Amino acid sequence: MIKRILVPLDNSELSIRVLDVAFSIAGKFGADVCLLRIQTDLSQVAEGEDDLNSDVVQKGTYELLTAARGCLEDEHQLPADKVRVEVRAGSLITAIIEAAAEHRIDLVVMGTHGRSGITEMITGSTSEQIVAQLPTSVLIVKAAEL
Repeated sequence: MIKRILVPLDNSELSIRVLDVAFSIAGKFGADVCLLRIQTDLSQVAEGEDDLNSDVVQKGTYELLTAARGCLEDEHQLPADKVRVEVRAGSLITAIIEAAAEHRIDLVVMGTHGRSGITEMITGSTSEQIVAQLPTSVLIVKAAEL
């Protein structure tokens, strides 16, 4: 049974596809959805504080809610109160793993751009690392072919 879905998002067009998939699953199961924006540019974090600068949080939250509202209203019968937004600072992988554990997530739905290169060959892609480290199910949404 899927009760809680985590959706890490960035500003790419792929995020809209990921939202669509996550909301479709959430609608079928009546699951709650946590949209996660991760601020990896730590220069945006106020010096001496653990939390993000409130302007960054507000901007990230607004962008996510705007994208999510479009998906909810256009295609999905998922009540808005089933969706919440969280913004974290730090490493992508660490933030996703910590959020999944803290919120007892049943499913992570995330996108992959399918990039390859020497870094990915050595360390593995972000999605590969998430799949390897999370004890929960992960659904990877691939970028559309151009």
